[in-house]
Amino acid sequence: MKHLLFRACAIFGLTLVLSGCASYSSQIEHGRSLKKIQRFFVVSNLNDNHGIDKLIAEVLRARGREADSGPLTMMPDDTQAIVTFNDHWTWDFGDHLTFLQIAVRDTKSEQSFATATFGAKIPLHEAASDTITRVVDQLLDKK
Repeated sequence: MKHLLFRACAIFGLTLVLSGCASYSSQIEHGRSLKKIQRFFVVSNLNDNHGIDKLIAEVLRARGREADSGPLTMMPDDTQAIVTFNDHWTWDFGDHLTFLQIAVRDTKSEQSFATATFGAKIPLHEAASDTITRVVDQLLDKK
């Protein structure tokens, strides 16, 4: 019984310590919002070997928005916002996402007006799609 209680306390303590190792943040330019934007285009990154562009577009579609991904030359004419991203991975017996920044920019001025960032000092052992969902939700839920 003592061993079971000790293990439970150790797991709880470790969870508390490691939960502070990841951070999510977002910024949206004053007076701007993503609430009315319905049509996104996620620009593919040639260095992306994990399909991040497709995952971002998938999350946007799951949130009721229209989203495509690909090279900028394939962007549809009715696109309202362009999404770009930067990602960093680490290897610990498998690839783990340690940094992701998603930026949203206007199609006309090409000026970025919203960003969301994820960073982890210690890699999270969760699916990249879960992390991407949290980062996209940070952008869409921001007022």
